[in-house]
Amino acid sequence: MDERAFKTRNGTEGVEIIDLACHKIPLLRSQIQINFSDSFSNKSDAWIEKSIKLIWDEKCQENNRLYNKSKFRFDSIAIYNDHQVVINLGLTTYMELIGTNCHPFGKELVVHGIKCFKNGRSCLADPLGVGCLLLTADDKFLFLKRAMWTGEDKGKLDRPGGHPEPDNISLAIQSWTEEECRKPENLRRIRDEIFDSVIHEVRDEVNLPMETIKDPVLLGVIRSLERSGRPSAEFLVWCSLTSEEVEELYSKNCQAEADESIGIVFISEENIRKQDLEQHVWNNLTDAACGAIELYSRSYSISPNKH
Repeated sequence: MDERAFKTRNGTEGVEIIDLACHKIPLLRSQIQINFSDSFSNKSDAWIEKSIKLIWDEKCQENNRLYNKSKFRFDSIAIYNDHQVVINLGLTTYMELIGTNCHPFGKELVVHGIKCFKNGRSCLADPLGVGCLLLTADDKFLFLKRAMWTGEDKGKLDRPGGHPEPDNISLAIQSWTEEECRKPENLRRIRDEIFDSVIHEVRDEVNLPMETIKDPVLLGVIRSLERSGRPSAEFLVWCSLTSEEVEELYSKNCQAEADESIGIVFISEENIRKQDLEQHVWNNLTDAACGAIELYSRSYSISPNKH
């Protein structure tokens, strides 16, 4: 797939948008297939692992709330028969994300990847993140102000998001055979984990009951150039509650991940769709939020609540 750089308005290097122009956007869960294989995992060797571990230990000394877990690694997207979108995934870890995409060492690995594997991304973690633009019943989008202790984008405005978790599929997923990786049941479970993780993040970050959240639709995939092309799948999620009702639930501060944010901001659907925001708002948005807004404005000419 083509990846096209897009200069965001938040003052960073911008994002790349993975072009799905040949397919109708947004995409339903049923339109997505997964191709899962160890061949899509990041390449490594002893010196890379040692360097990443040193970076990780240093970051953990600065922030003792960091913890390492396996993540799905995004390799690429393919479209078959002009109607089925296939996401190619391997495995990586959060530690490798911090030591590659989120660290200057990543630039050295790009050179190494080109030299040794003819692919500059081959040694980068590239974990698949997920995020969503959450649209309320009264046509407002919700953004979270990230807590200062978080590992990335401290104090920035962001959409609800996180990562799908391989351990939710199987604690033994790292040792799956190629036959197990190809099983249709396992591939469906991985796809569902990606979509379900979006709903779970909304529940755990915003405190919304699951029954108030509709199934996510995929707007597209972006890469943050500020973080060596870190990928995230961006979704649109409808909520049956008004912004006032959402704010009341959020303010109870009893959700599982309440400490990851310190407040919420609502922005009208029209302003997001038309990208009509004050510059100080753009400056506070994360790359992923800017990419999600761009994808949304490309997908809708009127509010989806009015369709």
